[in-house]
Amino acid sequence: MADALSEAGASNVVLIGCHGFTSLEDLPAVRQNLTRLREVLTDVGVWGIPADRVEVLDQPPSEGQVVAAVKRAATAATDTLVVYYAGHGLLDPEDSNELYLALPESRTDDHHIDSAIRYDTLRRYVRSSSAKRKVVLLDCCYSARAMAGAMGGGAANLVHKADVEGTCLIAAARETALALAVPGEDFTAFTGALLECLEKGVDGPQELLSMSLLYDAMRSRLKAASRPEPQMNSRNAAAQICIARNRAYVSHRPSPLPARRERPAVTDLLAHDPGSDLEASLVRVLAGTGEVAGGGFLVSPDVVCTCAYVVQRALGEPGHAEQVPDGLVTIDFPLLDDRPRAQASITSWHAGDEKNVALLRLGAQVAGTRPVPLVDESGVWGHSCRAFGYPAGTDHGQWVAGILRARQGSGLLQMEADASGPSIGPGYAGSPVWDDSLGGVVGMTVAVDRRGHTVYLLPSSDLVDGNTLCPPCPFPGLAPFSETQAHAFHGREADINLVYATVRQRPSTLLVGPSGCGKTSLLRAAVLPLLRANGLGVTPLTPVEPLAVALARVLTQGQGGGVAERPPSAEEVRGLMKADSDVSTDLADRILGRLDGAGHILCIDQLEEYTSQDPESVRDLFRLVDRLSQANRGHLLRIVAAGRPEVLDILPDSGPPVVQFLAPLHTDDLKRAIAAPLARVPTLRFERGLPDRILVDVGEAPGRMPLVQLVLTELWYRRTPSALTHDAYDSCGGVGGAFAVHAEEAFQRLSEEERDRVRRLLVHLTRPGDGDAFVCRPVRTRELTPEHVVTARKLAGERLVVLSRSSNGVRQDDEIVELAHQALTRQWPRLREWLNESREARLWHEALRLQHERWERQQRAPSHLLRGWELAEAQRRLAADPETISADELDYILRSSARSARSARRARWWRTTFWTLAVLAAAAGAAVLQLVI
Repeated sequence: MADALSEAGASNVVLIGCHGFTSLEDLPAVRQNLTRLREVLTDVGVWGIPADRVEVLDQPPSEGQVVAAVKRAATAATDTLVVYYAGHGLLDPEDSNELYLALPESRTDDHHIDSAIRYDTLRRYVRSSSAKRKVVLLDCCYSARAMAGAMGGGAANLVHKADVEGTCLIAAARETALALAVPGEDFTAFTGALLECLEKGVDGPQELLSMSLLYDAMRSRLKAASRPEPQMNSRNAAAQICIARNRAYVSHRPSPLPARRERPAVTDLLAHDPGSDLEASLVRVLAGTGEVAGGGFLVSPDVVCTCAYVVQRALGEPGHAEQVPDGLVTIDFPLLDDRPRAQASITSWHAGDEKNVALLRLGAQVAGTRPVPLVDESGVWGHSCRAFGYPAGTDHGQWVAGILRARQGSGLLQMEADASGPSIGPGYAGSPVWDDSLGGVVGMTVAVDRRGHTVYLLPSSDLVDGNTLCPPCPFPGLAPFSETQAHAFHGREADINLVYATVRQRPSTLLVGPSGCGKTSLLRAAVLPLLRANGLGVTPLTPVEPLAVALARVLTQGQGGGVAERPPSAEEVRGLMKADSDVSTDLADRILGRLDGAGHILCIDQLEEYTSQDPESVRDLFRLVDRLSQANRGHLLRIVAAGRPEVLDILPDSGPPVVQFLAPLHTDDLKRAIAAPLARVPTLRFERGLPDRILVDVGEAPGRMPLVQLVLTELWYRRTPSALTHDAYDSCGGVGGAFAVHAEEAFQRLSEEERDRVRRLLVHLTRPGDGDAFVCRPVRTRELTPEHVVTARKLAGERLVVLSRSSNGVRQDDEIVELAHQALTRQWPRLREWLNESREARLWHEALRLQHERWERQQRAPSHLLRGWELAEAQRRLAADPETISADELDYILRSSARSARSARRARWWRTTFWTLAVLAAAAGAAVLQLVI
């Protein structure tokens, strides 16, 4: 059991970080580690330690300063002492078990380490503290060495001391492993996971975050992202130290299954109450005499589910007959205004004792009705529930409450009705039973005991069949969502409202985000339907015709204007787009007069395709729409466009669009995007825990949105009659396996020349990791040849790579290319073979990259140029495979070669001078000797 939260006023924290080094690689993310950790730990919602009890050492210049700070904190803390270090971990060349923590001036060679802190020194001050609890967090390479050699001679001794002294140590990497600081990310990998757990909390019933819970959550996140796994050494009480509240803790947690959602026609996308589905779906099945034969409910917009014997009773058929009765069944909706009535035909029939159910199809959907969600009946023991039936004398209906039990041997689900309420009788046959915890129908009433309090339900998974209800797949795979799939598009509600409001108010809107983040889906499945529903005309444009031709076509199809007012031709529109002056009133009237109603929207998807072909026309179109807007305040003609970050480079100086950046979905929103579409499909559900498993496997990959939809589509086609299952997920290899199959299929569609470029590019986007693993390496487009940039853009269309813009990038060559998911390096056999073949070359290339970066950090000092065998190897590899060398690396090699050549010439000159002088001296000596003689 977790300890109580450490007393903030009696605890002390020391945060040590080194991000800039004279001889080692810089780690810029470490500075942000320190800033954010201090903010989080002093937040009263997390721990709330007073700011004056947190000492931050940013770039400490000496060991003495660090030791003094740790000593002060160790002396002052009586409850908990926390010591954190982020920077480089170094190993003693003479004793690899000895860990050193680097300082800004640290240096290392083959024999010793200068200007670094021996970890064992810090350990002694931590150990001597009078604090009851101690926590050490090491975010550096080889940090698990602190467990093997520090704290007193060996791992076994450490475990013993952890028990006695209450010390918990969490290290960022194993004894032989490197920690990770990904270029462009705000925090190092280990600290980023730590901050995420502290800020967002960890799902579960724990109100506090113990160190063991915190460690498990961090390890899960880092492992899912294929990043170095942290290590923890503590036992018993030390593992239960708590320095943070769990922000994900909820005292009465909601159901993990999402409630079904309807999308309104306008912008209020969050107002639907799923509990109202039950009332809007309830049906009375009526006999020819008008009496109520039983209940029923909608399982799709036009299909009613009820008992077969209820239908037989309504049609006057004998209850023992198994053949399908003839005739139409009359139903009404008793809880809707005016009780609308309809007739339905029998479309599915099972009249046996084990499964007694009938499905009735309406001629059309009844206004105001909604189908009810069906939920999994497993694990419902003790859930409260309710049902609505029609006992004798209460044709208007009556509610009952109860408690769910579990399935019986017969397969029926048992429910115990509340003994203090009405008893349940035949009038409840066919009635749905609503599970209050899960927010859906768990089964249908088919039988009841004589007392009327033990009720038997046909479980939801047995209610409907796939032949009657064969819904289309709600997942689009790697394709974007379309307008017809608007009902299945979830998770982007806030973005939808923001973009929609901007489009309504401004002449032009540009939606920008990395490939695979869902720009196209948001436009097609959400924004465009809302625009149409509010009376706006919409014309989607694709890059198959010039913009001027497309705009002229829109104006030609317009309904406004008189007969004499012919629409502008493509040439006139092109000339108008090129004009620098304001649009004349006559011309504005001539164009805008053809657009009736609330206005017209040009929707340009994949704007980067237009900008690559004719960027000037794109600028001209934005300028034209802005000028038309100034001529007519009604914004009758507007633009909404979506594109990758490179489109920002072509925006006009005058009349630029409002730019909305679309970030990848947050995990909670992504979980809703996974689960909500299936909640609308009768009889189908996810097996418990499967959405969470998908989320863990996909991790924080840059291209995770399409990958999730890809694996969901695969699960759909491997589904059982009632569920998307873990077995199906295993059989397709999970997210990585499904993606690897797609990658191979995409590769097979390429030409031989394209295949060779793909091989070179994908190998370049990785670097060797621990053991035989490979790690994704983001690369800037300026490091690639023009041919490889073209290949990257093609692979982005196949979702194999992701193109994004760096946080401070202002030019197109600041774009970043990276593999869509780490799983490709493990589960795509072809790429795995390429990587194994190139391991030696990739190791050399990584070493070259580090040497080049060191040279740049040292202001291009000649002493850091290549020389000797390193230069010879670089020249050999450059001659053998020049395409793998970036322009900056090529410049580095050439400068090294030039310096080497100059040095060689200088050496030859000195040798020649020396021997010349020597010969002259010898000759002069001989002459002198001859004169003397």
